[in-house]
Amino acid sequence: MTNALTPGCNTELIVALDFSDAQKADALLAELEGLPVIYKVGLELFLQAGPEWVKHWINKGRRVFLDLKFHDIPNTVAKACVQASRMGVEMLTLHTVGGRQMIDRIQEELANEAAKGHQKPKLLGVTVLTSFDDLGWSEVAQATGVESPSARHSVEGLVAKASEWGLDGIVCSPWEVSWVAENYPNLLSIVPGIRLDQKVVGDDQARTMTPKLAAERGASAIVVGRPIILAEHPRNTALRILGDLKC
Repeated sequence: MTNALTPGCNTELIVALDFSDAQKADALLAELEGLPVIYKVGLELFLQAGPEWVKHWINKGRRVFLDLKFHDIPNTVAKACVQASRMGVEMLTLHTVGGRQMIDRIQEELANEAAKGHQKPKLLGVTVLTSFDDLGWSEVAQATGVESPSARHSVEGLVAKASEWGLDGIVCSPWEVSWVAENYPNLLSIVPGIRLDQKVVGDDQARTMTPKLAAERGASAIVVGRPIILAEHPRNTALRILGDLKC
């Protein structure tokens, strides 16, 4: 697969540290020690634990995906990405709808940081959040004055722009990943909305898929949160998923 994160790994596992308590995240990191996974830090944990906590685990050799979904004026987002680069995160997210000017400004700032010796994180464009179904997305699109026949239609347009504007990858639902892998093999595809069963009662994710099927459809990496962190034995669940991914 040409869009893998690590050579020899078909699809990587990203474990979402969806905790409001850094101690619980610490416990999971300890339990999963030694497994070939990336750890996603989102808004809730980042606001509770802070950047020093993130840097602590990076210094211990953990791979970190900072998922704060930056979206603001170009200079503000670019400066935020510089701080993420200095922390040493491997990947970060931004909203693709921020546009070309925002992304160009980020690339310029990160190139300056790379010249100073800071590793450039992979930039991942968020397309349409997996919590949206077509009806919900249509409501939002119409409110902005844009007609969109489906969430997938908007995803396809944003993916095309992500490639054109030089992003390293995109975040999309598993429902669109085969299309991304086929049409934009240069882009990493990071896929949330993963469930061990196809549908969970009361789930807030509308477009979901199992790990094995998402991998077969070409995902570079899948993001798994609740199925691991709520499991009785999280390490065993992670190992099961890694087996499905052949990684």
